[in-house]
Amino acid sequence: MCDYTQVEYACGHLRYTVRSWCLKYQETHKRCPAKIVAIEYRLHEKCGEQSWYSP
Repeated sequence: MCDYTQVEYACGHLRYTVRSWCLKYQETHKRCPAKIVAIEYRLHEKCGEQSWYSP
């Protein structure tokens, strides 16, 4: 299984980001079930907001 991080935003939405792909995915490019290995709280962000650097 591939390792994922669950990301929780201030609005309550969740997203899942890949931490590492398993060997099966690397060989076949077919996704397997996600294994949540970490939870990250971004309670200062809404899921639709983008933080772009502008000088």
